[in-house]
Amino acid sequence: MPSYLALFRAVNVSGHNIIKMEHLRKLMETNGFKNVATYIQSGNVVFTIDEIDKGKISRAIEVLLYREYGHDVFTFILDEADLIKAIDNNPYTGREPEPSGIKKYFVAFLAGEATTQGLDQMKKFNRGDDEFKAVGSIMYLKLAQSAADSKLSNSFIESKMGLKSTTRNWNTTLKLLEMLQLLNK
Repeated sequence: MPSYLALFRAVNVSGHNIIKMEHLRKLMETNGFKNVATYIQSGNVVFTIDEIDKGKISRAIEVLLYREYGHDVFTFILDEADLIKAIDNNPYTGREPEPSGIKKYFVAFLAGEATTQGLDQMKKFNRGDDEFKAVGSIMYLKLAQSAADSKLSNSFIESKMGLKSTTRNWNTTLKLLEMLQLLNK
């Protein structure tokens, strides 16, 4: 049975779109998803399901979230190969986790391929010493300070790229791959 990672955009952020992960696990399990596990409160779920069409899986989860919680939540679906590719293509760091403290490496998952026009729009703005690079539908961020101090927010990326985006720090991204690989054993 195929395994997947669902990344929810804008869940449990600043008191908006609140979804308790324990309730979400039970909800998904009663709706045909198997081996459901969540990681932290920001909307990261690994699971198995017989369906192989990622678009159908995404829509099914979005409908489920809307019906249960009343939240219109854009959902990204990745498989193990997608996540390995996202990790291996990071131009700023290797597979080792960042040490404790302020996180500087982030991965923004885009709902489509980054365009030259969108990247040019991002480059026009003063980002301080923050850096970014896009590879396909993944944008890598290297922040000079903390995420709270960066202009490279999801809102900024979405407004310039014209694509939905959800961002995870490097350690979370690595942990999600580990969880997905455990399902595939």
